[in-house]
Amino acid sequence: MISIITVNYNNLPGLKKTLDSIKIQTCKDFEWIVIDGGSTDGSKELLERNNESISYWVSEPDHGIYEAMNKGIKVAKGDYFQFLNSGDSLADKDIIKRFFERINTEDVIYGNAIIVDREDNVVNRFHAPKLVRLSYFYSHALNHQATFFSKRCFANYYYNENNRIASDLELFMYLLYNGFSFAKWNEYVVRFENSGLSSIDTGNSEFPGIVNRVLPAGVKADYDEIIQFRDVDLAIMIKKIINSNRVLRYLARIVLYPIYLFAKK
Repeated sequence: MISIITVNYNNLPGLKKTLDSIKIQTCKDFEWIVIDGGSTDGSKELLERNNESISYWVSEPDHGIYEAMNKGIKVAKGDYFQFLNSGDSLADKDIIKRFFERINTEDVIYGNAIIVDREDNVVNRFHAPKLVRLSYFYSHALNHQATFFSKRCFANYYYNENNRIASDLELFMYLLYNGFSFAKWNEYVVRFENSGLSSIDTGNSEFPGIVNRVLPAGVKADYDEIIQFRDVDLAIMIKKIINSNRVLRYLARIVLYPIYLFAKK
């Protein structure tokens, strides 16, 4: 089963659009959880009128989107979680059906997204990379709404509520560095409304703090170097060799590192 978690605050038109895409799904093997931040625009009344389509909902003040997401995680019962904010919608009526037709064993299954404006006009398309490395997140991000997370991802981790907009980036980096498996699903999963806070501010100001928290000190030094070289995996390997013993340290410095620098030119 999938747990689809929707966060909403005073976005009645967006919530209705998300609700409509949920209701038309041909596969019903999911629960829909709505965490509303105490809206006063009619959102609560919309939830009350559609109570039969919602597995769990609450409308109460919170401290922001990540606290609301964490509330959803704590009540979710699915094997995979998807975070579909109000204003976003599932790409088509069969997307959940096709997800279950896939053999799902990975921890993080990420897909493509159709970028739309508030009037649902297509303005762009996001094509996810076939493979993600830590260096990818220096200048790119996966589409959070187009991603399914296994419940294992949240066994010991929740969204950092101290971030303003980049806790999804912190989650991706944490999971990747700690060995959780990632796989691309080459499907358009969502229609992502390009009008939220993260669309205005890319989160660059929060990125250094995320690196400090997610990566140990030695690896962080490599990541700082990778801002120039863009290949954190290779840099970490070289760093480990350099630190292993005196002979290998000498060989790595005079052989491997110059080759690495030359290859990056």
